[in-house]
Amino acid sequence: MTSLFIIITSLLRTRKPISTVRRFTKYKLPLPKTLRLTLENSFIQGRDIFIIGDVHGCLDELEELLELAKLEIKEKKMIPIFVGDLANKGPRNLMTIRKVRQMDALAVRGNHEEAIIQHYLNLQNDLNYVIPDVFKWITELNTDDITYLLELPYTISIPSRNILIVHAGLVPGIPIHQQNLDNFIHIRNLYQDNDGNLLASELPFQGEAWASLWSGPEHVYFGHDASRKLQQHPYATGLDTGCLYGNMLSGIFINSKKMLQVKAKKVYSEPKGFKTPK
Repeated sequence: MTSLFIIITSLLRTRKPISTVRRFTKYKLPLPKTLRLTLENSFIQGRDIFIIGDVHGCLDELEELLELAKLEIKEKKMIPIFVGDLANKGPRNLMTIRKVRQMDALAVRGNHEEAIIQHYLNLQNDLNYVIPDVFKWITELNTDDITYLLELPYTISIPSRNILIVHAGLVPGIPIHQQNLDNFIHIRNLYQDNDGNLLASELPFQGEAWASLWSGPEHVYFGHDASRKLQQHPYATGLDTGCLYGNMLSGIFINSKKMLQVKAKKVYSEPKGFKTPK
């Protein structure tokens, strides 16, 4: 881990301009009109911002969490912001997307949103396309649903609070506008290759958690990494606490840093390499 800190420091001092940045993700999907959304104070208007971890179609738990949040702020108004992976693998995927669509809420695009879009578009282009079982529910999506998912930005920044919201994470030392989009939705770790280069990895066992090495300046709120559950680092907070896997759905108010959690009603999915609670 120490060696990775040294590499990051070196990169920050010596990094050259990046001439070729991949402006698409591995699925090569249409990009949203706004890749990186910025929220100014004129939009926030004094409302509390409540950031919510990966829901994955656990609508009952989401509704319970939102009720707790309303009780917490009493008469004040809030802006819920989701870190992506609103749906898939869970019990009420379609209704979760429509619930969030109808709310005065924001969200970033996650890897499951990308997978949903990919399979949906494949089916539109080929009526004989075989949808994987876990995605069968997407045949119920309508045009408004898929348009909503397509237009989710990859990041949301709040300059006045020095905050960045992203689904998975970032590589330190690379300006946000030069990050490969895959970093935003897939990264879990950072590792050093044989040539000493610092690289992103989707694998949780290859290298170190990117968030443990992130030194700002923004505080990043993210999801995606359920195997590590709640992550609280000096400059990054991971909110995927594995509701889908029988653990918790988490949310945090960024003003008070008050964390709210709701226990999952049941284990909805058994992922590989992830131990569900007893």
